[in-house]
Amino acid sequence: MNIVARLLILLLAGTAFAADNSIIYLRPADALNLNPWQAEDLYSTEIAVNVFEGLVRFKKGTTGVEPCLATAWSIHDGGKRWRFILRRGVRFHDGSAFDSRAVLHMFQSRLQKKQRIYQRLSSLFSCITAVRSLDAYGVEISLDRPYAPFLVALADSAASIQPPRPAPAGEFRPVGTGPFRFASWSKGRSLILGRNPDYWGGTVRLEKIIFKVMPDPLGRLLQIRNHSADMAAVQSGKEYEELSRRSDIAILSNPSISTHYLGFNTRRAPFDRKEVRAAFLHIMHKGNMVKQIFQNLAEPAFTPLPRPLFPKMKVQPVNSFNLDVARSLLKMAGLADGFSCSLYFAEGQQGIQEIADLLAIMARKVNILIRKVRLPFPQLVNAANRGEHDILLMGWTTGPDPDFFLYPLFTFSPGNRNRFFYENPELTRLLDEGKSMMDAGQRERIYMQALAVLKKDVPWIPLFHLIDNLACNRRVRGISFTPLGQVVFREVSKESTT
Repeated sequence: MNIVARLLILLLAGTAFAADNSIIYLRPADALNLNPWQAEDLYSTEIAVNVFEGLVRFKKGTTGVEPCLATAWSIHDGGKRWRFILRRGVRFHDGSAFDSRAVLHMFQSRLQKKQRIYQRLSSLFSCITAVRSLDAYGVEISLDRPYAPFLVALADSAASIQPPRPAPAGEFRPVGTGPFRFASWSKGRSLILGRNPDYWGGTVRLEKIIFKVMPDPLGRLLQIRNHSADMAAVQSGKEYEELSRRSDIAILSNPSISTHYLGFNTRRAPFDRKEVRAAFLHIMHKGNMVKQIFQNLAEPAFTPLPRPLFPKMKVQPVNSFNLDVARSLLKMAGLADGFSCSLYFAEGQQGIQEIADLLAIMARKVNILIRKVRLPFPQLVNAANRGEHDILLMGWTTGPDPDFFLYPLFTFSPGNRNRFFYENPELTRLLDEGKSMMDAGQRERIYMQALAVLKKDVPWIPLFHLIDNLACNRRVRGISFTPLGQVVFREVSKESTT
């Protein structure tokens, strides 16, 4: 064999290896905003967690945090001052050095009252009063009060560090310190990240990740089956059943930090009566409903908080279905003859229409006539914020801390999402206390008391917690998830076919 032929074979082999060292990840929708200080949707923040980094990050497979761009921290003044020692030798993807100036740049963007531009950054860190540089690799952050979930907030993608320079005019280009660098974006089609060869955290094994947009579920299924793609979310029980039987495909499951619920507008009669709200506890069998509609994609919610938030808490599955009890409660409220009400819910969300239909059927058995109002999600949010609904089917997901989960839903603080129009002074006191309680054991007891208040008052009924399922070629190893369900590729490798 001559030299030219040998070189050609080596070149082709190298090309095949490069292609085989890439991941094609099918997603039903594209990212919306690549600026982590602004992005709110999963498809955008999933890009962010692989490009950007913060002072801390979530430990693999947990809701705890570990060092990232900060190597250590200390707490002072009872939790009102936090000092961070920064990692040395880190560079941004554009070659600029990471130091305390970059940290100040992030927080000063919020302190300069740019809440409208950086709403997520502002809402997570509203307690910050000052940030100062101790030296090139040390910063101190001052808070207006002790804030227990501060480290969890810092692990959010909204706390990602960007280079301390003015953003160039035109379209935002992501520049972080993470294991992957932004390569290209064909909006509505694909977004490509390439390996960061200078990553401080060690060798990145994947050459690139191709986030490919494919709204068609059948198309995603076919590409996973024939290995023209490596990964895709499982979005139906049928997909789960088919793919889980294949030896060449693994199903990776991750309990999400989300709760879908039936909420009551407590300022509207008859839902201003606790007996009426409680009656709905007894007109549906959560376990059967969730199994029938979602199969392996969700689990019944027997507590408001998803399992990852309180992993040690033992939750007892309770079947409260009892139409006679529901009738008795309605009779106590003077509504033995029933009433009519409106149920608002979003169109296009998996399983929600089925839940609305089932709820209407069961409610009719106790003389409650439900008028179903299905709206596009943005319109549903606006209608719920205005209080147009009597009852509401909606979901809530946020950072992995009870404060982030409960405080926005059940208090009337500015910017909160209290679509139940419910307030209990004792609950508000407990939630305020939970925010600033730095002792983990005492803090857990506070939230258990808060959950007891919610159970007694019934402003909502938690229905189910989603489970994220990812179909993945078994050659792909090392995938992990953040608590918010974003796929992390930092430690991912792909076995060769040879």
